[in-house]
Amino acid sequence: MSGATVSLAGRLLVSHPSLRDGNFRETVVLLHSHSSSQGAMGVIINRPLPAVLAEASPPLQGTPLARLPMFQGGPVAADRFVIGGWSWHSCGEAELRHGLDRESAEALVSGGGHVIRAYVGYSGWSPGQLENELRMNAWVICPFTREVAASEGEAMWRLLLRLHAPELLLQAGAPDDPGLN
Repeated sequence: MSGATVSLAGRLLVSHPSLRDGNFRETVVLLHSHSSSQGAMGVIINRPLPAVLAEASPPLQGTPLARLPMFQGGPVAADRFVIGGWSWHSCGEAELRHGLDRESAEALVSGGGHVIRAYVGYSGWSPGQLENELRMNAWVICPFTREVAASEGEAMWRLLLRLHAPELLLQAGAPDDPGLN
């Protein structure tokens, strides 16, 4: 049997309820790339910010990108934003787009059929780091589906646990300090 890592690109990482790190607590990360030699990269898709792109980048006011919703993408490069999104193929698979330049993003927004968002920062793992976290059960791996994409915020996180790890729902609903219960 080969020791090659199976790519998780296009899949979701759902944080385990016991993961209390403020960067990833109750998060859903859409992986855009993953390999044993390069590590992994993605964005948190269930942490919307109360702003649109033109508020963060005034030069984009009046452009097709002005009303793009913004999301907290992760703790890496949190001083920059990246544009990405997806569209759905008829067979159910999503086509992911990440790191779009302005021209490409404007074309996709204007053309319709794509969900395009601006992410502040991103989530990244060095080679072997994500695999180690998976061995420690820090994440639940889930498919990215239309049903999931239609949900938002904490509801997305809970939906994925309900669908793919229902045994974790009781722990997900537990208070941070059970002594306050």
